[in-house]
Amino acid sequence: MERRRRKHALRRGFERLATRLIVSVSASLIRRLPLRWGRRLGNWAGCLLYVVTLRRQRLADRNLVATFGDRFSPRERRRIRLGVTRNMCQVFVELFKLSTFTPERLRETIPLEGCGVLHGALARGKGVMAVTGHFGNWELLGARLAAEGINLAVVARDASDAGVASLINQSREKLGMTVFDKRDLKAMNAHLRANGVLGILPDQHSRKGSIRLEFLGRPAWTVRSPAVLALRSGAALVPTFCLRQPDGSLRAIVLDEIDTTDLGDRDQATVELTRRINAALEEQILAHPDQWLWLHDRWKAHAAPEHEEKWARREGEGMLQEALEDVAAGRVTEHDSAESLIAELHEEAGQD
Repeated sequence: MERRRRKHALRRGFERLATRLIVSVSASLIRRLPLRWGRRLGNWAGCLLYVVTLRRQRLADRNLVATFGDRFSPRERRRIRLGVTRNMCQVFVELFKLSTFTPERLRETIPLEGCGVLHGALARGKGVMAVTGHFGNWELLGARLAAEGINLAVVARDASDAGVASLINQSREKLGMTVFDKRDLKAMNAHLRANGVLGILPDQHSRKGSIRLEFLGRPAWTVRSPAVLALRSGAALVPTFCLRQPDGSLRAIVLDEIDTTDLGDRDQATVELTRRINAALEEQILAHPDQWLWLHDRWKAHAAPEHEEKWARREGEGMLQEALEDVAAGRVTEHDSAESLIAELHEEAGQD
């Protein structure tokens, strides 16, 4: 048994080293290629990943059936799954390539609609939380907002490999984004107090400090720290997305603020606001089902019931500060990042 564990650890170490080398070489190559060639490379990589990750594709197919029933035929679901897998690879191709662009060229490459909504919210001086999901190109959404001169920070969970995480974060920073660890609530609060924009992606499964709410018609454990932070800081919640167009190009949109009025009493405010955040994400996913990350296990059944009971008790007692301390201590959110999902897909490729 010990020998098997050592062998498994050695294999995982080798896989991480190989992944770091592949990502490093690929990033260097992508930065030198024209954007259209890089996108072709991303399409090719996505097609390969689609073929070799059978279990993840079966999960995505189940998610599509559970959400849409018979709206899509098996052939149409295959098209959606292939598109999603290719898009996931293109996200990081474009992140590495566009990190070499000037803000002017970035503005030319990605049109932006509705930025006045952000400026209007910022005029109130309490900061903005830009709500988005793993949808379209979520990485370049932040870059496009930063190119407008907006003081933007993003909340991210790093890839499991430090070398890969460093490459990704370097590209984000070159594009004008500040990166906060998901546990650094102090930095998030300070950024909002400075009237900055904080990008959040609350569309993935969360095991701790979560609440079970309907998401796309099924109960899903949903992180509530964005709602807690918004209520605590007074920041506006503004849905923002970067949509992929039929020709492969990108278009960023800023939608109307999420209504933070009539939330009910203090005990229910966090729950109701979390539900409204979910609704904003659902609207875009249902309108563009080929752009969301169906490969993620959003509806995992397991979660620790004691966390839900603890949060409900705290809300009933009005103890939001104690809840925020849990966020700061890293006891609230724990979900797959897209970077980790790609690494997991590569690992599955060696097993299918």
